[in-house]
Parts: sequence; C-alpha cells; structure tokens
Amino acid sequence: MKELFLMRHGKAETHRSGLRDFDRCLAQRGGENARRQALRVSPSPHQHMLVSNAMRTLQTAELLHAGWRKNDPQSLPSLEIKEQGYLAPADIWMGLIQMTEPSIQGLWIIGHNPGISDLVTQLTGDYLGMATADIVHIHLQLDEWTEIQNLCGTVVSHLTGRDA
Repeated sequence: MKELFLMRHGKAETHRSGLRDFDRCLAQRGGENARRQALRVSPSPHQHMLVSNAMRTLQTAELLHAGWRKNDPQSLPSLEIKEQGYLAPADIWMGLIQMTEPSIQGLWIIGHNPGISDLVTQLTGDYLGMATADIVHIHLQLDEWTEIQNLCGTVVSHLTGRDA
C-alpha cells in the first residue's frame, strides 16, 4: 500500500495589475495556515514531495518543511519542483505519480485547483472541493506507483486549512 498526501497551496495574495498569476505569493493568512498544517501532519521516512513551480506552491512547501524540520529533521520528504504542475489537471498529476521511484512509500503533491480536487475525485470517487491549505490523505491500494489508476484509493483524512 502507498500513501498519498494532496495539498492545495495556501491562500495567495490578491491578483493585481502587472503581476502574473504564476508569481503570486502567499497572503499572510496563507502562510499562517501552511505553518499550522505542518503541525497537524508529520512526515515519515521514505516520503517525497512534488510541487508546482508557482511561487505560492513553493512557499507552501517551504513552510511545511520549516515546520517539520523543527520537530523531526530526519523525516523530511525530498522535494522535487515540477514545471508541469502549474495549474495541472488531474491527468498530469497521475502521470507524474506514475514516475515516482518505487522505494518512495509516501508521496506529497502541492498544487492548484481544480486539478488537486479533481485528483481526489479521480482516485477515490469522493468530491471534497479542497479549499486553500487543505490536505487530503489517501491510502492507495497498490504496490507500485506505476499501478495508479482511477478509484484505487480511500480517503483517510481531510484536514481543512481553515481549521489549522
């Protein structure tokens, strides 16, 4: 069995003239929620993280890492930035998941909606409509990442960013 953790980036700053969507940073609330989420979920050894290359997803990943580093620096997931993760639909994420090294037992994805919410639905059949900084933990009924397919997972938990 493999473990998948899907997270939507924290709340981003308001779009303003001259600023590309890609370059939007986390708003204060987005940073606070990401920090609190790091306290609610602990990584374990043999985990990896795939992160969209947009500013707000990178900042969310950095805040998770910073929080985890304080508590258990030995269990930090390795981090991989994915250019194709920016606003990626569920099918792109499925393809990226399939390329994960077999030794990885737990995989984190930090991305954007609607792709992240759609991925939950595709894997589990459950629609959760993830808000900013939400984390969904999914058990996947597979031995190898290459076996990932629709409806192969079960939602273990849904940690909302607002409750963090």
